[in-house]
Amino acid sequence: MTSPSQPWPWMVAHANDYIPPIRLSSIVGDCIHNMRAALDNLVCGLALTLDPACNCKDTKFPFTENESDWTANSPSRLRDVPPEAVNILGALQPWCYFLIPNPLLMVNKLSNMDKHRFCAFTLGYSRSTLFRVHCIDGTVVQISPNESLYLGDVHTFTLPIDRSRVANGARVETFGTLVVRFRDEGPWGELHVTSVLHRCFDHIETKVIGQLKQFFKSR
Repeated sequence: MTSPSQPWPWMVAHANDYIPPIRLSSIVGDCIHNMRAALDNLVCGLALTLDPACNCKDTKFPFTENESDWTANSPSRLRDVPPEAVNILGALQPWCYFLIPNPLLMVNKLSNMDKHRFCAFTLGYSRSTLFRVHCIDGTVVQISPNESLYLGDVHTFTLPIDRSRVANGARVETFGTLVVRFRDEGPWGELHVTSVLHRCFDHIETKVIGQLKQFFKSR
């Protein structure tokens, strides 16, 4: 865009279709729910190794905020679980197992949001974006925003050229990577959705189940 009163031309960028399909949020919620349920099922399975008739009432995977919370609540929550497994579960607690962002914190927060508040809604944004503006004289001006551009927002960029070099409606090429992230703030920060799911799944499979599967080998 150009104006006789403005020495520099400018470009306005806007994406209309900025909200990912709601079904995507539902699918993500199912993934999180299944991972959270797998943790609770794991603890029930540990209890069953000692007592096959255990009904697993009030038995669930513990999430504690600090050591005092663990000391006060783990005896009742894990009373039917083998003591050696309890020690491993304690070492996996976010306040003890330092990993940023902590996958177990991400699973727990997302699960609580999905169960008690709303779907894990997502937003789309473009990162590593590059605009190539074709000028009248055949040259190309490149604009590289040093920020993530959220779809649905209006973004204005000043072109560092004389306005006579570009016409209104000039050809503009757009490059970048479209990323989907969670709408709400949390321990996942700016991580995109697939990265969060992969980190959570891999952590549960290798660090949690991987350390506790020894209690099921002879059963």
